[in-house]
Order: sequence, then structure tokens, then C-alpha cells
Amino acid sequence: MLYVVGTVKEHTLPTPPDAADADAQRWHADPVGASLPRLSPKSRQLYTHYWLAWRRFLAGREVPVEAATPIEAVAFLAGERLNPTTQARYRRVLGRVHAGGVVCGALPPGNPFDDLGNEVPRREQPRSVAFTPPERAQLLRRLEGWHPLEVQPQRDRLLICLLLADGFTLSETAAARVEHLGRDEDGVWSLEIGGPRRSQWRTMQLSALTADALAAWLPRLPKPETPLIPALPGMRVPLSRQPSFRAVQAFLQQALQDGVLRRLPGDTGPAALRNSAIVAWLSEGVPHAEILRRAGLQRLDALDRLAPMLDDRTRDALFATHRAEDAAGVPHPPVEPAAGP
Repeated sequence: MLYVVGTVKEHTLPTPPDAADADAQRWHADPVGASLPRLSPKSRQLYTHYWLAWRRFLAGREVPVEAATPIEAVAFLAGERLNPTTQARYRRVLGRVHAGGVVCGALPPGNPFDDLGNEVPRREQPRSVAFTPPERAQLLRRLEGWHPLEVQPQRDRLLICLLLADGFTLSETAAARVEHLGRDEDGVWSLEIGGPRRSQWRTMQLSALTADALAAWLPRLPKPETPLIPALPGMRVPLSRQPSFRAVQAFLQQALQDGVLRRLPGDTGPAALRNSAIVAWLSEGVPHAEILRRAGLQRLDALDRLAPMLDDRTRDALFATHRAEDAAGVPHPPVEPAAGP
């Protein structure tokens, strides 16, 4: 009995400090092997390449690996120009290597590759597809020269202007009604528009291009309570998602056939047009707080998924604002449900 008790005590002793130091040293000497011990030689070589690329990136930014944050992780993945499948593999592998370093005591708690972007409500995350600012400018010029006489093309032109020129979401355009429009003494149109949260409701001045499309469209509508972008022919209910997608895709396909565009992104739906407006605002140097207001977003990290579409200067400016907010201890605003317009 005494022998058994003594054996239990022997096995419940804490790990000696020198053993913990040895684990940390082993991880520093071979991070991939220590974190993922059962790899094949080929996988080990590939994943070591991932880790060395990550370390070189951090060294270029003078950031120690133990101080890396999700900001550096997003910038690294965006800068590597990876396709979505390879990017997911990088995130998974590098996240597991970081986790191994924490377990071994070589790194402090925290993992820069954990749940990137998941802190942003899903409906708030722009899908990461967009046209470049020059491509958007070409599409806007095409809209300027497009003056259809038929009812449906006039409505579709206004829909595309709201998405591409003003950066509204499809759900916001569906919720907009004629009574939400306003016009000041100088004849400038504005639209009260919003989403599922109270903070997303705002009054936005419409672009000249949208105002031009609006002038052609408003005489078609029967009364102020009508949806601004209605389904035809009754004009009593908002345009639904599928016809909206078809309208956008038809416009882009025609632009491609006419040589206005040289390529189409993977997703040619309304989100690509909205994202193109946000990318253009970022590239033009519009203050980030103003971009969030225009887009109806609450958090700066809601823009991180557009980082791969930004040039290096614009992307670095976005992440610099991130760091400034973190250093100042700026809290994220609360996510509030909408109480109505």
C-alpha cells in the first residue's frame, strides 16, 4: 500500500523546469516537427516552407513571432496572393504550428491565425470579390452612356448605380422606398437607407450618376409608398434576389462582350459591385471612419476580407489604422439589433 501511494505521488509531480525549457528549445529548433510530429517527409518540407515564409514576412515588418497578431496574419495571406484553397491550408498549418509553440511554452497564449474574420458578424463581412478601381471606373463610364427607354432596363440601371457607385448592399436597396428619398435646395438627392442593425441606418448623398438614373426612373413609379427597386410589372413588392443577380450578371456579361472588361471575378453578383465601391474608396484615401459610415459597417476589421484586392500602399494604410486603434485601446462598438428605420 505504501509503495502504491509513493508511486502515485511520483507520477503527479509537476514537470521540472528544465524539462519545460527543453520543450521550448525543441520547438524553437524545429517548430513544424515539434508541433506536427507525424508528418510525412514531403509534408514536413512543404509546411516548413510555409513557416519560413511567415517568419521572413514578420522579419520584414520587424515583428517578433511571439508578438504577431491577426493583423499581420491577414497581411501575410493577402500578400502571398494565394488561391482560397491554398490560403486555407496556410492558415490551418501555421495556426497549428503556433498552437504547438504555446503548448511547448515557447510562445505566449494567443494565436494570430485563429478564426480570422470570425469576430465580425457574418452579415457584416464583405465577400472578398471586387473589381479594381480602373475596372470600376470603366463600368461607371458605361453606366453614364447607358440611357435605356424601356422600364426594366431603367430600373436595372438604377439598381446597379446604387450598388456600384454608392456601395449599398442588395438588402438595403430592397428595403429602400420612394418615401426615403430626399432632395436639398441645390437639387442633390439623398437616400435614407439601412440594414438589420440600428447603427446601419444612415442618410447618404447619392452620386450624380445615381441621381441621373433616378430622374429617369421616378416618373415610372405609381406612388411614394412604392419600393424604390420594385418587381415588375405590379411594382408593389421589392425586387427579389434572383432577378437582382440576373440583372447584374447581364450588365457585366455585356460589358465583357463589348471589351469594357477583360475578365470577370468568380462571383459576379451584387456583392462584387458593392465591394468594388469600397475598394475604390480605400484606394482614393477616403478616411476609414467615413468608409465604414458609407458602407453601414461598425468595425474596421469588417474590411479585412477585401485586403487581397488592395495594392500594397492601401493595404498597409488599412493595417496601420488597425494598429493605431489597438494601441489607443479603441473598443469595438457594440452590435445592436435594428429597431427600424
